[in-house]
Amino acid sequence: MTKYFEVVRRDGPARMGKLLLERSISTPGFITGDDYATAGSVYSYASVDEAILAQETLKGQKKLNVLPYVPAALHTEPALEMPPMEMEGPKGVVVHPFSEKKPQNADVYLLGNAGTIKNPRDLVKAVINVRNMTQADTALYAPALATPANLALLVYLGIDLLDRTRMVADGLLGRYHTRDGMRTLSDLNELPCLCPHCRKMNESGRETGLLIAHNRHMLEEELLSVREAIRSETTREYIERQVRVTPDQTAALRLLDAEHQYLERRTPVSRRSIFYANCAESLQRVEVTRFADRVISRYKAPQSDVLLLLPCSARKPYSTSRSHRLFAEAIGSYRRYLHELILTSPLALVPRELEEAYPAASYDVPVTGRWDLEERAWLTGCLEAYLKKNKYTRVVAHLDGELEETVKDSGLEAVYTGGGTNSQALQRLADAVAEACRGGATRLPDLRLLRYRAHADFHFGPGAGDALLAGKIIVKGREIQDETKKSLAATTPNGMIAISMAGAKRLEPLGCYTVWIGDFLPKGSLLAPGVVDADEQIRPGDEVIIVGEKAFGVGRARMSGWEMRDSRRGVAVEIRHIKEK
Repeated sequence: MTKYFEVVRRDGPARMGKLLLERSISTPGFITGDDYATAGSVYSYASVDEAILAQETLKGQKKLNVLPYVPAALHTEPALEMPPMEMEGPKGVVVHPFSEKKPQNADVYLLGNAGTIKNPRDLVKAVINVRNMTQADTALYAPALATPANLALLVYLGIDLLDRTRMVADGLLGRYHTRDGMRTLSDLNELPCLCPHCRKMNESGRETGLLIAHNRHMLEEELLSVREAIRSETTREYIERQVRVTPDQTAALRLLDAEHQYLERRTPVSRRSIFYANCAESLQRVEVTRFADRVISRYKAPQSDVLLLLPCSARKPYSTSRSHRLFAEAIGSYRRYLHELILTSPLALVPRELEEAYPAASYDVPVTGRWDLEERAWLTGCLEAYLKKNKYTRVVAHLDGELEETVKDSGLEAVYTGGGTNSQALQRLADAVAEACRGGATRLPDLRLLRYRAHADFHFGPGAGDALLAGKIIVKGREIQDETKKSLAATTPNGMIAISMAGAKRLEPLGCYTVWIGDFLPKGSLLAPGVVDADEQIRPGDEVIIVGEKAFGVGRARMSGWEMRDSRRGVAVEIRHIKEK
């Protein structure tokens, strides 16, 4: 909890913010020796008391004041524990990366021994350990660690502040850096860069000063790329490309993905950008596992006797594609008697009602027609879990190729039509559906109401659809109204659901996705200091209900629920409607 650091934008663990020292530092960014003052190691003093007295001389400065610290080897606890110290200005505390002791409150935490961390497992464990033990609205600084090749990964891990130390040290050792890795300068016949410093090295010789300047230039250039990736909400895609530079970085990303809770608590529920699933690591993304989990645990399929399995399409939402329009024409009036489930990689299962939800409506994958073993296992596991919860008497599978083979191998009993969109294939589909629906198949409710019910459960949890759609409901375009024509909710172009004040009243008794505030009426955005409590399930981008002694409203979350509780700076919720009770 700090008044000197504020997070203003998030894209997973990667964050943009402002650190207010003598100069304002935009993060992720570089900090220099001019930005902080430190009392150094406690072992440079005759006693702990003397170290504490030395720290007193730093008080009142607008620089980051780093408290005396206790050095220790990487995998050992420090031998001493420093007492808590109060500071009038910005406060920095060195944290041992593998310590189990919660550090004292600070504005910036410095990752001890950061420059000596070489193993990807140690790197991931160290950053997550410190992040989990420190407040959400504090900055993390990793000294002597950043290179152009690893900077993006470090920021995605959750590091806010870096420096240029390694660029200087490696320059002195003749090491030439680019975002593609490090090379020994003397091994290069031609310099693969046209920066001013490389041009001078080509003209006047490979001087150490110019090499250092090039290395710094490459690091600063990479920082700009990473910052732009955060702004455009494409950080994960950028990371998946960049970690291919070295096996260690690829291993670090895979290890980070295994820390699912750490990532899920920090990952927004939707992005403006297209979700590109270009590699094996994409299967482990939070957006993939979260979507599949919500389909299996929150979504409740309509009461239907017949399930129709369909392949995905390149165009999203699927209903707008040529293939799915042809499927709809072939099914004809039977569409009201069956439930459609689309099978795809990496999302596994997409019910027709949720095809506009993120990321189902905005993902893209390399299409080869091949399904590897990992994709097959993921799809069949999700399908098995889905069918345990949602029962059907008959299944028609209009699939082909390896997708059909995958479903058959799972043991699912179905009528397999062989897939396809030519006239013969569509006739097989029409005949199979007509046969499956013969004999009194249950007629489904209005498909538009099913879509709203599914979205409500998907975004607010089980029971939300029943609460929101209770009584007589009127569907008007993308909006639903009650019998008095009062708006309840509307679906948005990015696959979210926006609730009105009347809709929020219906959902309030569920107690989910609620932000509780103090005895005041917010004006403009709701800031974190005004939050008393917040639902743990809330993630950035979620639709939330605001409840206070004097206020009731709705809005869109800018941070996770746990961050709202912990933070003392930043916008917690962008309010759309608010009224006094």
